[in-house]
Amino acid sequence: MRRLIRPKTISGKIRLFSLILYLSSSTVILAQNKPSTAVARTLQTQSFPTDVKTTLKASINALQDLDYTIDVLNSDVGLITASRTTEEKKAEVSDDGVATGPAPKPIKTKAEFDAEAAEDEANRQACINTIGIAFIAVFFVVLLGAIFGDGDDDDDDDDKKSSSSSSSSGWRRSDRSSNTTHKTVNNYYEDNTPKGPRIYRYKVTINIDESGIENAVVRVSASGELEQDGKILESGGIHEPEFFKRFFASMNKSLFLDENLPVN
Repeated sequence: MRRLIRPKTISGKIRLFSLILYLSSSTVILAQNKPSTAVARTLQTQSFPTDVKTTLKASINALQDLDYTIDVLNSDVGLITASRTTEEKKAEVSDDGVATGPAPKPIKTKAEFDAEAAEDEANRQACINTIGIAFIAVFFVVLLGAIFGDGDDDDDDDDKKSSSSSSSSGWRRSDRSSNTTHKTVNNYYEDNTPKGPRIYRYKVTINIDESGIENAVVRVSASGELEQDGKILESGGIHEPEFFKRFFASMNKSLFLDENLPVN
């Protein structure tokens, strides 16, 4: 850790600069993660040329095909709530903190919604450009590191050999036992890093409304959380376009199968 924070060699300094650049670009990406309300509703909503009952059935089949469990079903109002628990990450979770402020603003016009959507698209493009610059910078950092050589790793070989037997039992050697917050015995500290599996929990809410004759509008909202060792590490809404595209594609597949497969 000391070599990482205060490197003495050129190679170590290059690695530190690479780490700072990566963290800075990640902050920019996370800041642009949540779209505006208008864009979010566009992603979450799709119409189907079927009646409400057929659409409700297709929604249930789509959720089951995606390994969700139906928690709440109200056919009278067209409401479905489903959940899923898995160790595989399905979507990014954004922070949806609600800040207090003045009274709500008046309803926006279509032109204002279009302008807001255009601004979000511009921000997304700027985010993509930032990622590209970051990748190019990291490439040159790695190239310079390869040219100047690596002098830091040689000093760590002896430490790895001496600590291999202790790390397997949950204890690691401490270089400065007096400044560590871990439980230390004979210059070894207890490793309190997370060891359990990362559990992802997702919850989906579907609202189905009738829109004219033989036409239904489906809006899907989703949230998720990440848990490890009994602690919630992430929690918030899901706003990834690919997440909703997968669901609506599953709905279209369900409608196609219901129309074309014979009923036994």
